[in-house]
Amino acid sequence: MKILVIHGSMRNGNTSSLAGEIVERLKQKPDVEFTEIRVADLELPFCCSCHVCFSEGEEFCPHYEVMRGVQSALNDCDGLILSGATYMWALNAAMKNLLDHMAYGFHRPVWFGKKGMVVATSTGVGEKGVAKYLRTVLGQWGINGAIVVTLNSKEKQLQSKGAAFFDRASERFYRQIASGKPTPPALKSIAVHNSFRAMSLSEFGESKRDAEHWRQPGFVDKAYPVKAGPLKYAVGAIVHGLVGRSSKIIGKVYAKRLSGS
Repeated sequence: MKILVIHGSMRNGNTSSLAGEIVERLKQKPDVEFTEIRVADLELPFCCSCHVCFSEGEEFCPHYEVMRGVQSALNDCDGLILSGATYMWALNAAMKNLLDHMAYGFHRPVWFGKKGMVVATSTGVGEKGVAKYLRTVLGQWGINGAIVVTLNSKEKQLQSKGAAFFDRASERFYRQIASGKPTPPALKSIAVHNSFRAMSLSEFGESKRDAEHWRQPGFVDKAYPVKAGPLKYAVGAIVHGLVGRSSKIIGKVYAKRLSGS
């Protein structure tokens, strides 16, 4: 069992300590291997919004030499823990920058079946919003139902959570991974998934790399590539149809304007 931990804070403070409480408990399991990445150590330049990861592929990112190890570790893991600090009610910039470099995961999700946990802290308020954002990111990557662990200054100190709290969270995460069963997606994930599927398969889609991804078996012919349930499949099919038709109409209007007719 391989677990990847991405520490998003730029310092070893509350966020690292909170994630550390979970990690230390998981390390007691005999079959767990850990890879820990600290964003502060990557010296990752800011995403320059070149869109190359969308059109050509993530391996053409100008910062690929830095990102290669992160992407490889994510591909290889069974479980992912993302930790982020809260700055001004939002995710800290260093962690957001890392996620920006992986925006192609929204366009071409592949990490289905992996299990996730998000850890967020603040010195007052905002950590729940940060945790919700991180959980949404994982969901759109295909990592559904991530466990949420948060801490804020109203709890005064890390120890106020209590050992039992960390025991439960780590044990639940471990059991999710050990089960090998994919977690059903939320309706939001189904909707966004099928929006990208429809837009990428449209004749007016701009990215050949995205289109290649969505033409694969299991993507082109399904509302979601893992078990989701009849209702969610139906929602996905409806969204796919609506977005597909809208993309076609908008594309024709745009093409007509470009031609000047």
